[in-house]
Amino acid sequence: MLDWFKTKFHEHRERRRIARELEPESFRVLARELRDLAVIAQRLWPRQHKFYAKIKRIQAEMEQLDKLASKPEFRRLSPEKRMQLRQSLIQSRDQLIETVQTAPSPTSMLQ
Repeated sequence: MLDWFKTKFHEHRERRRIARELEPESFRVLARELRDLAVIAQRLWPRQHKFYAKIKRIQAEMEQLDKLASKPEFRRLSPEKRMQLRQSLIQSRDQLIETVQTAPSPTSMLQ
C-alpha cells in the first residue's frame, strides 16, 4: 500500500512539473532569456560576421513568441506541440550560449 502511494505521489509530482513547463509563462521566460542572450551575442560578434543576421532573426522570433504566448490561442496548442517547442527552445538556448562562448575577443592584446 505504501509503495502504491509513493508511486502515485511521484506520478502526480511529475505531471505537475510537466504542466508548469508547458504553461505560457514558462515559454515567455524562455523567449526573454533567448532574446537577452541574442543581445549579448550581438554585442560580442562583429556586424560583418555571418552570425549577426541569425542573431537579429532570433531576437525578432523571440519577441514574436513572447507576444504569441501571452494570447489565449497559445493554450490551444496540443501538449505535444508545446513540448516540442520547449525542447527546441532549450536546444537553441544551448547553441546560443555556445556561440557566445566562442565569440572572438574584442582585442588582440592580453588584459
